[in-house]
Amino acid sequence: MIAYHSCPICSSSICLWRVKRTSSANYRIDQCQQCGYAFVNPRPSLAYLMNYYSLSGHGEQHVNKSIEMVLEEEEQFPNSTIDAKRIVRTIESIKPVNVSKTLLDIGCGYGFFSREAVRTGYDVTALELASNERQIAIELASIDPIPVSFEDFPHDSKRFSVILMSQILEHANDVNLWISKADSLLINGGVLVIALPNFQSIFRKLLQENEPYINPPAHLNFFSRRSLTALLEKHGFTVEATQWVSRIPPKAFERRFSFLGKPGLVAINTANTLALRIFDVLRLGMMVNVYAKKLSLDRAEPQIF
Repeated sequence: MIAYHSCPICSSSICLWRVKRTSSANYRIDQCQQCGYAFVNPRPSLAYLMNYYSLSGHGEQHVNKSIEMVLEEEEQFPNSTIDAKRIVRTIESIKPVNVSKTLLDIGCGYGFFSREAVRTGYDVTALELASNERQIAIELASIDPIPVSFEDFPHDSKRFSVILMSQILEHANDVNLWISKADSLLINGGVLVIALPNFQSIFRKLLQENEPYINPPAHLNFFSRRSLTALLEKHGFTVEATQWVSRIPPKAFERRFSFLGKPGLVAINTANTLALRIFDVLRLGMMVNVYAKKLSLDRAEPQIF
């Protein structure tokens, strides 16, 4: 296990933020006093994490799903499909038109993002440790994910115009290694996309360490736009766009408010959608998506969505 005595991103002083108590262990979470990056400290070993994710994947531990189950869940709440279309559309608006369309999807999960990229004309290379998710991605996206961690993915692989880290950097044992490696794998002007839980969300502010995304050892890193930008700029990237995205499945309210009937549930879901949009506008949304360019070809002001 490795313990940090200063911030791994900006080398500033750190202090205890919270101790997250779970059924198996207590995890100390420190926070940087300068950039705001929060992280589990000390870190679990890489071997432990590789074994953990090969079993659990992105979902419930030891639960294997069929493609029919995955598609049914997505039909009821098309979160991944909507996000994939938005992210690929934003990439296309940022990426220089004269570069190749090669994309590396790190931790591709069931393959929704890879499928959208393939549909948009990208040559996709995907990485995924979990065997159940790899199998579904093969069927869903017509890709063959490589069962290897990003740490072990060869540096001498072909270079990419886009690297996607969707809901994965929060799991990384060494965030500097990940961003440095992404830089080495991107072509000049290439785009790095990172989507993860927002440490400055309204829900985290209210719930503190009890917020669902504060869940070590699954999540080890807790980023806001400020700390994520600091990490990217440290490695020579320029942030081109940022989005805040919040969604709660309608089913989350059905059991609690079923007594209101269909009209009442419609009203509650409408109010929920409006509130989440307001949180996103205020940059307090559940997720933050950052698009950064390697050695940006222009120096325009970053876009805020």
